[in-house]
Amino acid sequence: MSLDFKGYQGFALASGDHSLEANRLSICCLMNKINLIRYNPNIEGHLQYVFKNYIPCGSVEWCEQLLGYHVKPNYYPEWLQDSLYRKVWESNEWVLGRKLFVKPSDRYKRFTGFVTKGTYSKKKKPPFWYSEIVHFTNEWRYYITDGIITSAGWYWGDEVNTPEPPVHPALEALKFIPKDFCGAIDFGMTRDGKFALIESQHPFACGWYGTQEYDESYFQWLIDGWIYMKELN
Repeated sequence: MSLDFKGYQGFALASGDHSLEANRLSICCLMNKINLIRYNPNIEGHLQYVFKNYIPCGSVEWCEQLLGYHVKPNYYPEWLQDSLYRKVWESNEWVLGRKLFVKPSDRYKRFTGFVTKGTYSKKKKPPFWYSEIVHFTNEWRYYITDGIITSAGWYWGDEVNTPEPPVHPALEALKFIPKDFCGAIDFGMTRDGKFALIESQHPFACGWYGTQEYDESYFQWLIDGWIYMKELN
């Protein structure tokens, strides 16, 4: 394995993280003699030490703790508008009288996105992103570094015949991707056969849905993505 750490010493995991991504990364580092440390909140100055020297793999909360700020999502970037096939909008109002998909617009994971009932049930604090409801039959995630798709994986839909990520529709949908963009973009096939954008995400704290043979591309994406995030601030 030939990862380019670009001056960083290795990877870091949050204390107690035993996720699939953490376990795969641990095995990779062990087999390839890559430095891997666990963040210890009881050690004074350890957070800053990790931030300066290591690439984190972990939750939104932990990565934002390292960054020192809450990242504002850009789920529906302008250059992907033609792939939406539905209306989306940002609002401070809780919409009544119609069912919509809603998620927070000011930060990741403030609450998990869900379909409203058109009532005050489960009302959350604003601001929100709203989306008209779309029914997907399969969903894939594409991992992108510097405007190039580096890997992809299926994560929801037909569990018996899990389809390979569509290549040509993805390339067509992403042909206007900025050359300096790093992130993860989720696409899905709708019931009426449209290859539609689900959402775009910043390149950190994103689950890995690729197969084990492509783990290296995901780990490199983590490195490139973290550098991208630090340059954004």
